[in-house]
Amino acid sequence: MSAIKETYNVLPRLTFRWVKANELLLNTMEVNEEKEYTYKSLVGEGYRNRTNEDLPLSAEFKGVNDRMLVMADQKPNAGLFIHLQENEEQNLHITHLLGRENNTLIEKNIIVLEKGSKMNLIMDYTSDDSETFSNILNKISVAEDAELNIIKIQRLNSLSRHLESRYSTVLEKGRVNYISVEIGGKETVVNYMTDLLGNESEGHVKNVYLGFGERILDLSHHMNHFGKRTNSDMIFKGALKDKSKKAFRGTLDFKNGSTHSEGNEEEFTILLSPKVKSYAIPLLLCREDDVIGNHAASNGQIDEEKLFYIMARGFSENEAKKIIIESHIRPIIDLIPVESIKNIILEAVEKELTGE
Repeated sequence: MSAIKETYNVLPRLTFRWVKANELLLNTMEVNEEKEYTYKSLVGEGYRNRTNEDLPLSAEFKGVNDRMLVMADQKPNAGLFIHLQENEEQNLHITHLLGRENNTLIEKNIIVLEKGSKMNLIMDYTSDDSETFSNILNKISVAEDAELNIIKIQRLNSLSRHLESRYSTVLEKGRVNYISVEIGGKETVVNYMTDLLGNESEGHVKNVYLGFGERILDLSHHMNHFGKRTNSDMIFKGALKDKSKKAFRGTLDFKNGSTHSEGNEEEFTILLSPKVKSYAIPLLLCREDDVIGNHAASNGQIDEEKLFYIMARGFSENEAKKIIIESHIRPIIDLIPVESIKNIILEAVEKELTGE
């Protein structure tokens, strides 16, 4: 008897069914929504435990899927209200450690930045060797000339399912800069939507991912340009090995009124095995004149001449591959302003690449 499948990350504009890229199907999971959860640590200012604070969602935003979105929105067992006043600047480091007694995280964060404020936020998700489940909803509002920088590190074990839905609105000259590092989990599904509402607002997403074993990564990002002279980019870089599977669904949507705006999306995957599957579905939607939209996606194996060159200098094949992959993702990791976080990521990447 086959397991019941549940649909995730449906494309906003469907393509041919035979491509098998319109959505992700995963086995349905029963989740204990009454399970308590405890943070490992919260270091910084500008937050308190969330109570009744909330933000609206766009009717277009479906998150990873309806059931998980409703679960995180209505029955969270964790979550913060992060609120920065006008021209305030804060740093916050949230560390999650999921484990045998702390195995279910249903998190809802409300993040509000008032005019001219700046927040640097680190969200770190890790686990022991137990099977865990995490379902996160982040609702974000960035006011005029405010800046939100989120660095997310997901390095859960290979038994865990990790889901994140993130919806953001950005007003005039506001900026959101998202760096996501997805190098763990058995099944990782993320869905981001950013509405650039104000003139000259900006949205930037950088993503690093690694797929090993039979890991599934499904990454959906939707950038809506509403205001004039808005700017966005989405850059995704990663590597796949063994029988892992990755899908990238990136959408640039230029709405009426977004004249003189520019958006770019780029995705490149290094394939380390003939058995991996890599889908890239970049979409470009446009309802406005005088805009610039660029998209590119490519998959490729490691260059044999480059591999030979490095091995000729005394490195083993595995060491040479590690150097090539690290150089591929390093430009994104180097954007992280905290040296200790860089080291955490590089150590986790090395562990995945070497299997140690």
